[in-house]
Amino acid sequence: MSVNFWKLLSGRILSNIGDCFYNVSLIWLIYHLTGNTFYTGLTGFLVLAPMILQFLVGPLIEKFNKKLLLIATEAGQLVTVLAAFVLYETVWHHVGALIFLTPVVAFLTLFSNPAEMTLIPQFVDKNKLAAANSLMNVTYQTLQIVFTSLVGVLLIFISPLFLYIFSVLFNAGSALCFSLIRLRSNKTPVTEQADSAAGLVSGFKNYRRSLAEGFQTVSQTFIGRLLPATVVANLVLGTLTAVLPAYASSRGGSQWFGFFQSAETAGLLAGAAMAPIMKNIPLGRMTIFGFTVSGLAWLVSFFSANNALSVLLYAFSFVPIGVTNILFVSAIQRAVPQQKLAQIYTIIVSIGAGMTPVGSLAGGELARIWSLTPVFISIGVTFLFVSAYWFGDALLRKMPPAEQLGTGNYTITLDRPEK
Repeated sequence: MSVNFWKLLSGRILSNIGDCFYNVSLIWLIYHLTGNTFYTGLTGFLVLAPMILQFLVGPLIEKFNKKLLLIATEAGQLVTVLAAFVLYETVWHHVGALIFLTPVVAFLTLFSNPAEMTLIPQFVDKNKLAAANSLMNVTYQTLQIVFTSLVGVLLIFISPLFLYIFSVLFNAGSALCFSLIRLRSNKTPVTEQADSAAGLVSGFKNYRRSLAEGFQTVSQTFIGRLLPATVVANLVLGTLTAVLPAYASSRGGSQWFGFFQSAETAGLLAGAAMAPIMKNIPLGRMTIFGFTVSGLAWLVSFFSANNALSVLLYAFSFVPIGVTNILFVSAIQRAVPQQKLAQIYTIIVSIGAGMTPVGSLAGGELARIWSLTPVFISIGVTFLFVSAYWFGDALLRKMPPAEQLGTGNYTITLDRPEK
């Protein structure tokens, strides 16, 4: 793997450590100040809502310098967090000051993951894509486990507001790492056309046509068959953002908030680590079996009175998700031509995760009205639904291993979508 890959990995690690400090401290701070799941749900909604617009950035990422996009993303997050802190400490000493600018941070992150994903194939050989994706995720999630737990413990001793502002140091370090990446100079059509009004009009028409082609491609290929179950799953999982602080509090306090968040990451990490050795297993069978296991583990975790066992099973329920997350990314990278990769990926994220903010907002209010129990049970039932959905769709049920995608019904061409 190239030097550029290691610079990209280093920048992502620092960025995600900063995210740990930002996300954990912000959600706990909101719950600590209000004691109301509605406000944590509202915060989750505002953080997640910009993901609906993910598809709009895909064509832009294809046109502009990805290195500069990554640097601008980190710099923008740094400035926004500082602005929210100053606003809260000076003229608006209210929880609204912290909630108000969260969509800005979330919007900036829309550019980072797609840009990183499209750079990886440029930095590693095609036969090492699964290993590179796994390494990116395993490394970042290992540190996320450590720092999510660490922040949860630090919240017992240190002000969440201090931990919130401390996160910007990692954004600065990440921007520095990204600045060291060396890309081949490649003047884009957008740059060439930016000097004239006619060029801007032409660029907008190309942008709109690119979006339309992307949606057509998704709807008429195997990718479109994945999305209904993904939408439902993300809608219900979105409730977790709103209710986890209250659930952790009922289990014992802020440290359990960190432990449960770390358990989620640990499960995803274990799955990511297993992904390379499971790449030859058909994705259809793996998804059906894996999500059945996830659903059962989740339900037993919730009903367990033993906190340690609950955390362990909670982590285990995310293992199959960690496996499929990695293999699906590798599968999409194989099935989609490089020229369309950012566009297709961002459309998938927008549609798949579009209901997550709605779930967060609804989950906070439902937990306030009905308690946590129906919300948590619905998540376990949803995992079982995903398994049943895949089993009932022949194309998904027969999906081959990730390494074999890119042929037949499981490929995407540049000229027209395969029906």
